[in-house]
Amino acid sequence: MKKIKLAAAGGRWQYWMTAACCFLVLTSQAQEWKLVKDEDGIKVYSRLPEGAKFDEVRATMRVKTTLSAFTALLKDVPGYTEWAYNCVEAKMVLAVCDTAQCYYTHTGLPWPASDRDQVFRSSLKQDSVTRVIRTNSVCVVDMVKENDGIVRIKEGKTGWTLTPLAGGFVDVEYFAKINPGGSVPAWLVNSTIDMGPFNTLKKARELLEGGKYKDATFWFVKELE
Repeated sequence: MKKIKLAAAGGRWQYWMTAACCFLVLTSQAQEWKLVKDEDGIKVYSRLPEGAKFDEVRATMRVKTTLSAFTALLKDVPGYTEWAYNCVEAKMVLAVCDTAQCYYTHTGLPWPASDRDQVFRSSLKQDSVTRVIRTNSVCVVDMVKENDGIVRIKEGKTGWTLTPLAGGFVDVEYFAKINPGGSVPAWLVNSTIDMGPFNTLKKARELLEGGKYKDATFWFVKELE
């Protein structure tokens, strides 16, 4: 009888171990980047971080431009209304130094959703060997008074990676992980998460390849030789 009980217990143990392994595999697969849009030379990926409700997003493209021109695009905060998706206002809050700044943006959303705004602290660094530029922006609170009727985003981070290539091209990668706050359903945000990055990158490419910022130079940016 004892052998039978041990065998049964062993069978249950194997069952639960197998189930646990399957769960871990499925969880791991769920965390990998999934391509959600591939159009006009722009690819958008999303994934759901562990324990989160809202997807994070990554978008890539290749553009004919210089590192300095793209840096100028990112540093020209008021100009965000020309290319950042649904950006209706953008302004500098604090210029910390040439490679760090705090800025405010206001994003317009269609009814019945409320507009969003946020304040970011952003920094830029360039690798002295590869010439790759990386920016990192995180939401900060209490720097700008909140506006009535606009939901303030208090949790979020974004970043750009600019990799110079031979022939005057730059590989661009954009990343964002944002909690939009308010009462917007997570399923709605996740189902439309490709729209913002795709249209943002597309418009930025149009401006850059159209020659905007082509004469920009910065002491802290070195082009690929």
